[in-house]
Amino acid sequence: MATASALSPMAGLFNGLLRLYIRRALPVIANQQRAVDEARNVNHRLRTAASFADSKRAGYIDHPYRTPGGNQ
Repeated sequence: MATASALSPMAGLFNGLLRLYIRRALPVIANQQRAVDEARNVNHRLRTAASFADSKRAGYIDHPYRTPGGNQ
């Protein structure tokens, strides 16, 4: 990359504005990525719970530690 003195005034202004935007955008982008990751994790937990409940309701899940007629 050319040094600041080698850039035209307009290119220097654009370069400075772009650097400022990037510096300010990085924390916002990180927060948005965390929010998306958390939403994805919640969605996964809900789908897993629903799948487990469906399997249990259909009788596919055995509970060998439970005695027949005992507490369920």
